Amino acid sequence: MSFDGAFTHAMVTELQRSLTGGRVAKISQPYPNEVVLTVRNNSQNYPLLLSAHPTYARLQVTKIPYANPATPSNFTMMLRKYLDGSILNSLEQVENDRIVRISFNTRNELGDQETIALIIEMMGRHSNVFLIEQGDNRILDLIKHVNPDQNRVRSLLPGATYIEPPKQDDVNPFDTLANLDDLVRDYPNAEVLAKQLQQTYQGLAHD
Repeated sequence: MSFDGAFTHAMVTELQRSLTGGRVAKISQPYPNEVVLTVRNNSQNYPLLLSAHPTYARLQVTKIPYANPATPSNFTMMLRKYLDGSILNSLEQVENDRIVRISFNTRNELGDQETIALIIEMMGRHSNVFLIEQGDNRILDLIKHVNPDQNRVRSLLPGATYIEPPKQDDVNPFDTLANLDDLVRDYPNAEVLAKQLQQTYQGLAHD
C-alpha cells in the first residue's frame, strides 16, 4: 500500500492519540535522511521516525533499535537545541497531502514560551524535514539543504520563510464527497472509476 494522502490521514489520526501531550525525551539521526524523536507519553516511549528517504519517505512509530551516531549532525544539534524536553502539542496533516506539521511547546533560553514545528514532506526525491519557528514560519534548519538553482519555486535553506509546495486543484475527500455519487453513476467500470477518483480527489494513490 502506498504512503499516499489517505494513508497519511490514517497514520496522523493514530499518532495523535498516542503522542499528543507527550514530552520529547531523546533525539537522534541514525541516517542522513532520517531522524528519530523519542516521545514519552502515558509512561511509554514512542520512537517517532521521520524519514525523508527519496524512496521510503514516511512518518511512523518504529520498533527498530536504531544506533545513535557517536558524533551528532548539525541538524541533530539544532533539533536538540529547540525540541529537547518540549511537549508535543499537535499533529496535523496539510489537507489530504503527504505533509504533516508537528507542533511543540517549549521555552527559549530566556525562559519564554514559544512554539516550534517540525514539518515532514513525503514527496519522493523531494522529501524533506523542516524545523520551523511557528510564529513567522522561518526555517531554522532542514534535513536537506537545496540550492536556489535546484529549486526556483521555494527557498529551501535556513533563514528562509517556509512555503508549502505548490498545490493542485484536487478536492480533499475528508472535507467533502459532493461529487462522489455523480462519479459512481457516470463511471460504472471499476478501473475507469478508480482513475476518475484519483483525478478528482487529493491524496489517492494508484493502488
